[in-house]
Amino acid sequence: MIGAILAGGYGKRLKPLTDEIPKALVPIKEGYTIMDRQLFDFRVMGIEEVYILSGYLGQKIEERYGDEYMGLKMRYLREERPMGTLFSLRNLISHVRDDIVLRNGGDTITDMNMKRFLEYAANSNYQLLMFVVKMKSPYGIVETLGDQVLNFVEKPFLNHFINAGFYYIKREALDIFFEDYHGKDLETTVFPRMARRKMVGAYTEDTLWMGIDSEKDLEQIREEYSNREDMEWGATGR
Repeated sequence: MIGAILAGGYGKRLKPLTDEIPKALVPIKEGYTIMDRQLFDFRVMGIEEVYILSGYLGQKIEERYGDEYMGLKMRYLREERPMGTLFSLRNLISHVRDDIVLRNGGDTITDMNMKRFLEYAANSNYQLLMFVVKMKSPYGIVETLGDQVLNFVEKPFLNHFINAGFYYIKREALDIFFEDYHGKDLETTVFPRMARRKMVGAYTEDTLWMGIDSEKDLEQIREEYSNREDMEWGATGR
């Protein structure tokens, strides 16, 4: 089992922060980046080798983590120009044939129970396990009864799930990534085909998950980390 992080995006919505550093290296507190947290998660899972699938400013990631980081062997596959996440996975699979714990780099922070996720994947008959979370409404909700307004609910969680950008891919499923597709992103090519073949399972957990896609998202996660420290058994100072 290896870990892999998709870290090739430009991070355009976080400019000008991402003019000089890739999104994955944006700090969520002093000296602690988004990718630091993601690598911490891999270490908790017992993973020993991590591949960074980078592109834009990928050399900055290599400079920060080197060949080894906190006991993790670091490997780098850097694209010279954007090729899409499907190409990135094909490139990775050409180097390894292990089970892959894959996550979107620079995008997400979660307190999901990593070991529980691994156990769920190990006991599942699905070839791809996807962490999903309940969708949060971007707007406040007005509750009504006929034409009467009953209540206002500020940005509630809805009864729909979204892709949380965290996957377990079993080695027996790797060949499907080399089939013919019209498109370059996993979410619109391989994953829907696997779902149609009943190869994809969903894992969900009621825990912290944040997608960092704007300055407001970054402010929220920095507030969360203003008085906390990640530990293998959880977080302190929350």
